[in-house]
Amino acid sequence: MSLAASQPNQSPMLTSLLPPPTVPVVSKLSSASASPKTAKPTRLAALSTSTSATALALAPAPAATSDDAPPGGGGEGAGAGRLSALIRSLCAAGRTAEAARALSAAAARGGAGVVAYNAMVSGYCRAGQLASARRLAASVPVPPNAYTYFPVVRALCARGRIADALSVLDEMRRRGCAPIPPMYHVILEAACSRGGGGGFRSAVRVLQDLHGRGCALDVGNCNLVLNAVCDQGGSVDEALRLLRDLPTSFGCDPDVDLMEEMVRVGCPPNVVTFNTLIGYLCRNGLFERVHQVLAQMVDHGCTPDIRMYATVLDGVCKEGHLEVAHEILDRMPSYGLKPNVVCYNTVLKGLCSAERWEQAEELLAEMFDNDCPLDDVTFNILVDFFCQNGLVYRVIELLEQMLEHGCVPDVITYTTVINGFCKEGLIDEAVMLLKSMAACGCRPNTISYTIVLKGLCSAERWVDAEDLMSQMIEQGCSPNPVTFNTVINFLCKKGLVEQAIELLKQMLLNGCSPDLISYSTVIDGLGKAGKTDEALELLNVMVNKGMSPNTIIYSSIASALSKEGRINRVIQMFDNIQDVTIRSDAVLYNAVISSLCKRGGTDRAIEFLAYMVSSGCMPNESTYTILIRGLASEGFVKEAQEMLTELCSKGALRKHFMKHFGIV
Repeated sequence: MSLAASQPNQSPMLTSLLPPPTVPVVSKLSSASASPKTAKPTRLAALSTSTSATALALAPAPAATSDDAPPGGGGEGAGAGRLSALIRSLCAAGRTAEAARALSAAAARGGAGVVAYNAMVSGYCRAGQLASARRLAASVPVPPNAYTYFPVVRALCARGRIADALSVLDEMRRRGCAPIPPMYHVILEAACSRGGGGGFRSAVRVLQDLHGRGCALDVGNCNLVLNAVCDQGGSVDEALRLLRDLPTSFGCDPDVDLMEEMVRVGCPPNVVTFNTLIGYLCRNGLFERVHQVLAQMVDHGCTPDIRMYATVLDGVCKEGHLEVAHEILDRMPSYGLKPNVVCYNTVLKGLCSAERWEQAEELLAEMFDNDCPLDDVTFNILVDFFCQNGLVYRVIELLEQMLEHGCVPDVITYTTVINGFCKEGLIDEAVMLLKSMAACGCRPNTISYTIVLKGLCSAERWVDAEDLMSQMIEQGCSPNPVTFNTVINFLCKKGLVEQAIELLKQMLLNGCSPDLISYSTVIDGLGKAGKTDEALELLNVMVNKGMSPNTIIYSSIASALSKEGRINRVIQMFDNIQDVTIRSDAVLYNAVISSLCKRGGTDRAIEFLAYMVSSGCMPNESTYTILIRGLASEGFVKEAQEMLTELCSKGALRKHFMKHFGIV
């Protein structure tokens, strides 16, 4: 790997370590009218025909908007175990296509069992190839088990596709395979986490759906939804209603949860119950209710404990009521409780977050006066505060004081200080502290190294960055994708794309598979460097590894090709995109239109607009504003004004754009 020297005349080599690209055969467009003409027409002709026939006849633009459990089943010998291990290894390296071929070859010999198929399904899910995972799970030629489908259920839920996850349970039963309780938990958890603050209502419906499917729900499933009702702003009536319905509607007997109802059914609340309720009240800022609950505790024979006060203090501090928090600390001894280091740390963190340093110092003095020893958390709070405020030199004194108090700085402490040094531009000090960590009995982790690498790259110290990454590997600290992507990003920003490609190779040598960000960054760098053919080659490498490019990657390549005037090649690429969502994304087409307008090709941009519409993608406001600015910049001010006026009259642009462009 060489990050120091740039060799502009040497094209990137992607043959030794990366899989050879397979360029798909692209069919020619069947309709000439759907693509820009190869011969460039006169600009005025393009304006007089395309503008009226395409841009102004379009519909108004839409308004802008802001690891698997171990597989079950037996009957597979050592050979099958090696097969599943091979499949897992290939999938972990992003080589799902090779893993699938290995599975097919073994199946042809009769040597593939359910464990191997489960490994392949899981591999597809981890690679984001959910459609392939579902097809394989539905068609495995051996009797499936629950772990054949569990990765699919989990992947669907991670994407918010709750209905599809529920349908998988039906498919399992059709194949004689019973779902397992962890599946219900994953589905309910996904339903509870839906955005908008009302996910609990969706979760209740899912709970009903699961019960209707004959799923044996347990108290943990039901409490998950009950907690969501409380955490997401549901009313007490909704929670009580659900609690009452658990036995009859869901076949689940409740445990300790809501007080009045619990007492009524003979299940009295305990300290855990009150802790849960107080936590809910604090998270929602209902501090006036906390005093009522504390009073109710006595009525139910419960005594507030130190944990409860720590919960109250945490909630009060997060809401910014630091005076109230300090008052609670002062009153605790009158209740027979001495504040511990957790209570003090909670308030100290709140004071530091509010940058109320004088009061924080007073609280530290109070801790000493009350014989409350400082712990590692105390010092880490102070270290973070100093580093966030640029007081890195005071941190060195603090590290020495930690040792005096019998506290040993841990990796979090050192990493926080290193980050503080780098933020202040003290890269040499950060490097020195990183190297001294081991001597202090604290081994740097990947995050520590990555922060320093980022600092070195920011200072354009490529040789030092290269040396540090080599030292990192020698010390047995494996770089992760974030580490490599950090350096790759800086290299590409500086136009050092060949070194970035070398780093992609180093990732593979170190057992770290390039991810979507890795490829996206390098492809964008190649495009901006005018190396579009290399960018297309790397795109094919990425696709052959089973990864799906996103809109950002396609936009980068399309923009680069447009700058070179290779519009037909852009259209070929667009026609080969299989993902309907990407094909209909206006951002992708706008990248081409913008690139054409910037190089004085507004006539070609207007023609490309016709292709955009014929491909089923409607322009948005950005599309039109790019074209209008392009026309104006080329001197066609009158045509730009006419287009703007007509688009506003048709509702495709908002009226304020007329004033924005200086048209009254």
